[in-house]
Amino acid sequence: MKITFRIWRQSGPREKGDLKDYEVEGLTEDMSFLEALDHLNETLVLRDEKVIAYEYDCREGICGQCGLFINGRAHGPHDNMTTCQLHMRSFNDGDTIVVEPWRAGAFPVVKDLMVDRSAFDRIIGEGGFISAKTGTAPEANAIPIGKEIADRA
Repeated sequence: MKITFRIWRQSGPREKGDLKDYEVEGLTEDMSFLEALDHLNETLVLRDEKVIAYEYDCREGICGQCGLFINGRAHGPHDNMTTCQLHMRSFNDGDTIVVEPWRAGAFPVVKDLMVDRSAFDRIIGEGGFISAKTGTAPEANAIPIGKEIADRA
């Protein structure tokens, strides 16, 4: 696949940012969206250009680190799916994909696609959490276990 990524570039929190286009070849429909960004960054390294800063952690759809706006929509084109669960098969060869940071007053842009999540992290640190169905496997603590199995454990 050949895709044009139109990506928000911003060198720091007080700097002005703008969108920059990157043509990327060699993508496959089986790549996750984050793997495609990894591929783009590898290309930028080989051209001695600055890589695109973005966050990811678990790549399992549970941490929320990879929150991006893709083509004007949170996490991309599908309902109930996080960015790291999104695959390139959701796009067509030759598409232009606009990728922007998750902008909110509580999440100021730090650099490129990275935002300051410290407000959210403080909530989590105090024991706060949310549970949102994203179409993945059920939460482990919510799965009923039969008495016979529990007794054996």
